[in-house]
Amino acid sequence: LQIIGARAPLYSFGISMIGPALLKYGSERLKHQHLPPIVRGEVRWAQGYSEPNAGSDLASLQARLEDKGDHYLLNGSKIWTSYGDLGDWMFCLVRSDSEAPRHAGISLVLFDMATKGVSTRPIRLISGKSPFTETFFDNVRVEKDQVVGELNSGWTVAKYLLTHEREMIGGSGLRPSGEE
Repeated sequence: LQIIGARAPLYSFGISMIGPALLKYGSERLKHQHLPPIVRGEVRWAQGYSEPNAGSDLASLQARLEDKGDHYLLNGSKIWTSYGDLGDWMFCLVRSDSEAPRHAGISLVLFDMATKGVSTRPIRLISGKSPFTETFFDNVRVEKDQVVGELNSGWTVAKYLLTHEREMIGGSGLRPSGEE
């Protein structure tokens, strides 16, 4: 890359995780809204998966999405949100049907982190710094067209998205051949 003066490739949750999920499961509207800014590197995405008292047990999600007719309201919290304090948008797994079995009734929603009711608090590591936050949702408005895939099919979308996360993590530190 240095030889030809090219910039380093863009690595982000947008490119490596939510982008591929939108390509496979997103509506045409979601693709047109979110993919161009992802490709241009204009939006930093935060991932809202883990929750207090559930950790990585995604089937135990407690953050709730409530149907309000023309929109949803989101209430709950997430923990270990990577760069939650720097994210522009979040892709977030939420419980959208509390009567459904554990792995059903989950939806993947997108929302702007500047939306009223979204707040973050850093989780300080022993070094005093950390890329992680707790993220809180207090009556956060989520537009109905910001559901990835069908309502209550978030488990399927999340599994697909996580395959891309693992590929991103597995490729960390790899350089194109010929680079030092």
